[in-house]
Parts: sequence; structure tokens; C-alpha cells
Amino acid sequence: MRNNFLSLFEQQLIPYAEFNKSIKVLDISDKTGTYLVRSDLDTFISKNSRGDNRPAKLEQYKQCLYQILVTDRTKTLTTWYDKHGMLPKSIDFYLNITQKNIINDKIINGKTNSKYGKIARHLNFDTIYNTKKLSHNDSEYTIGLMLAMFNDYKIRNSMACPAFFDQICQYDGDSSKFWNAFMLGANKPSVFNPQTYKSILDELFEGEVLLAPVMGWNSYQTAFYSSKFKHFISTDVIPSVVDNGKHLHSLQHTDKTIDLYCVPSERWDLSKYKEQVDAILFSPPYFDLEIYDSENQSFTNYPNYQEWLKCYWEQTVKNCVSSMKIGAKFGFVISNYVKDKKMNSISQDMRDVVSKHLQLVDHYKIQWSNRSGSRESYKTRNGNFEDLWMFIKDQN
Repeated sequence: MRNNFLSLFEQQLIPYAEFNKSIKVLDISDKTGTYLVRSDLDTFISKNSRGDNRPAKLEQYKQCLYQILVTDRTKTLTTWYDKHGMLPKSIDFYLNITQKNIINDKIINGKTNSKYGKIARHLNFDTIYNTKKLSHNDSEYTIGLMLAMFNDYKIRNSMACPAFFDQICQYDGDSSKFWNAFMLGANKPSVFNPQTYKSILDELFEGEVLLAPVMGWNSYQTAFYSSKFKHFISTDVIPSVVDNGKHLHSLQHTDKTIDLYCVPSERWDLSKYKEQVDAILFSPPYFDLEIYDSENQSFTNYPNYQEWLKCYWEQTVKNCVSSMKIGAKFGFVISNYVKDKKMNSISQDMRDVVSKHLQLVDHYKIQWSNRSGSRESYKTRNGNFEDLWMFIKDQN
């Protein structure tokens, strides 16, 4: 897989003088997805330095950037892939998640042991890092930014701003810090921490049959193997995610069973599981926040928000309810993202839809990180918390 990744980038050792003329800064306001250029690097620094030391260090910066992108290209790219694409431990490690009490006064700690999510990123490497945010024309998704940078020498403007600029000037052959800063500004989908998912299952749910109407990049299935549940039922609209789930199951020796489908959850026929499911836990799509390659993505099928709530979300809920036993619990995790200031948050809207079909019994907050700010993902930006809404199917 590493070689396939490296093959995306043109292997050309251009002279420094040519690189010096080629380096450009991207226009961050570009909504075309075509990587429009704001200006050449020299012009950008001249217009935006405002008394800092960047003009004096510009030659040093360009020499270091030349090393990172050209002379050390393969080494630089390998450093990124080994951190974000490779599994540092065996498959068995990720499928044997330790129990941990993570709930305290209705707050769920999702910050620990995110290492278990590496298997989801490894299995779905190509799809995850090519996922766009907010728009089909998003040019700031991870692989897109990397291709622009290494193949066309077009860099994101943040790389030429003071903090990142000085960091590049200190390059000593190790690109780890370079990549850490780069990934803060690259759009990528979040992966539900399998350790958090398992702990929620263990502490808030009972039974043997677990259902998830999306696969969450295989992270739910990863957690399932360490949980008390014995049978896992799930669907997804990305064929490769379904295939990866089947592959993951084939790698282990277990008496646990799975049923995986590739069909939109709103059109998923669950009649064979009528009143058999004990627990449902998942994080549904956030309407238009993540755009990936699937003709059956819910936002693609229902681009109008109200239509999406009715035709995707409510129909998915109805399908799930038909599969649930009396007393079974339904939990979903969602951000308090507000698409329009005049509207409720998506969390409130989706909660209200489920409340039409199931009884609301509890509400928790999941904290995913300590950081806040504009570079945090949209799903965790507002205080870095998400809602976990808990419902139950009662006799009525």
C-alpha cells in the first residue's frame, strides 16, 4: 500500500532555480476545487509580512521547503504514510480493547486510546484521505492538498504564515513536525474511537445483538469484537467499507457473527431481524459535512435539509425501530452543528425526529479533544463535545 501511495506523486528532481520560480500560494477562498493560485510565494510574503522576519528568512525557507518537497520527497511522504496509513501493531491488538470506565456525571471521555482507530484509517486509507468536507469542490482535503504541494508546488497559505514558516526554516531532515502542522489544516473525516464505542456499549447497553445503520469506517465492528455482544448487523453505502468489514472478520478466530450489507439505511429491509435487535449505537451522517465517493450518499440523494431529515433520517429510524425488541435501546452521537443561525442545531432536529418513534431516556456529552478553534473538525469545534441521545423502545 505504501508503494501505491508513493506512486501518486510525480518523481521529478527539478533544479532549485526552477523550484524557486514554481512555488505558489493557494487562494483559500477558492470554491472551485481547482487549486487556484493567490500569488507566487515572494509576492505573498512581501504583502503579508507586516514587520515580521519572514522577508529576511525567505531564502532559508525556500531552501528548506525544496528539501522537504523535492530532494527528500520520498522520505517526507514515507514519514506521513507510516504515521497515517501503517499499523504500528498487529491486527489482534486493535481487536482486543481493554475495558475502561469513561463516564462521569453524564460526560463521556472520548479522548483516550484513540490509537485503536488506526485500524479504520488503515483499512479505508484511500477513501478516508480523499473525503471532502462541506462541498464537492473542497480543495483542502488531505490527498488533494498533498498532490498540489508535491506535484505542482502549490502550498496552502498557512504554510507561509509565521508559525509554520519558522518551523519549515528549522527543518533538519525530520518532517514529523511539518506533517503535524499540515494535518491541522487538512480536511479529513473523523473516525469514532473504538475504545469509546466499546465502553459506551459496556456501560449503557445490554443484550447480544447489535445493529449500526452505518459502519463508521469499520470502527464499530472493531469495537464489537471486544464487547459482550455476539452478533453485529450493519450497512454502509461505500462498497469498500463493506468489503473491508468482511475482510476484517476473516482475519480472526471468533465465534461472534456478522451480517454486513451495502445498501442505504433508509432503503434497508430489516424484516428478517424483526424485533431481534437489543442495541443500536452509531454516529449518523451530518447532512452535508462530509462528501465521499458514493452515488448513494444520503446528502447526494436528499440535498435539501428538510427532505434529508424526512427521507433519510426518519426512514432510517423507522427501519431500525422495526428491528428492535421491546426494551431495546437506540443511541446516536451527533454534533451541535448549526447549518443556519435561524435554525435549530442538527442535534436537536435529529433528536426530535427519533422522539416521534422512541422514548427519550437520557442525554450524555462526549468530549473528543482538549483543543478548540477554527482548525478543529466541524464535528468537534463547538467546545469539542458531541451529544449522545439515548432512547428506548417501550410497549407503546
